[in-house]
Amino acid sequence: MAVEDLLNEDLIVESPGIVVQQVFEFVRGTEVPRQGQPRATTFGDTKSLLGFYDLVRQTLEDYESRAGTPQENRVKFTEDEPDIKSQSESIVFSLVERKPGQFAQGSPMSRSHSNYRPRMREDYADPDNPGYRCVVNGYYYDNIVRFTAWAKTNKAANARAMWFEDMMEEYSWWYKLQGVDRVLFWGRSSDQVIVVNDNKWYGRPMDYFVRTEKIRTFKQKTLEEILIKLSTAQE
Repeated sequence: MAVEDLLNEDLIVESPGIVVQQVFEFVRGTEVPRQGQPRATTFGDTKSLLGFYDLVRQTLEDYESRAGTPQENRVKFTEDEPDIKSQSESIVFSLVERKPGQFAQGSPMSRSHSNYRPRMREDYADPDNPGYRCVVNGYYYDNIVRFTAWAKTNKAANARAMWFEDMMEEYSWWYKLQGVDRVLFWGRSSDQVIVVNDNKWYGRPMDYFVRTEKIRTFKQKTLEEILIKLSTAQE
């Protein structure tokens, strides 16, 4: 929920200070944890989907460095499928599906409750503005991400796909520490074959369930300043 989503005509009245308090209380009231219960937090700085892709890139670099793989033999991590210039094996990443995070019993992507509204993460005194408060809200997103291993032979493509699955399993704990709430192997899709300039490339698609999170901080002081400016502009 962005600040602009809260500032509609019903909230713009003659007394900005009162409106800010109402808006702020509405934001705070989205989901307040019961006292004694831990808040839903993610280890590390929360990562977006693009942030997750970058983590996988770092993982590949570290995995191959530890194995002593020569630079010219390392796999290429890219968004683009093999083309006429492609020479090395590659892992191509793409997004298959993205939904609001789902909760309740059952497997991911099939649960009854979705994170359509923000969930409260933290409520604390604003260190920059005495007498005001800050609220940290977050959204979870459930993503199905596809990694396709491309190689010039079936045998090489199969080996690269298994290699990638082993790597993802080995580094699963690291993704959690880096702010990705959950990474689960989702399954393999049908083998693929494409022809590029009369050369065949063989693909092995691997799908992963990835839960990411978006965090936003609402400052009571900032809301007040925005409403005052909007009220003045309408006069």
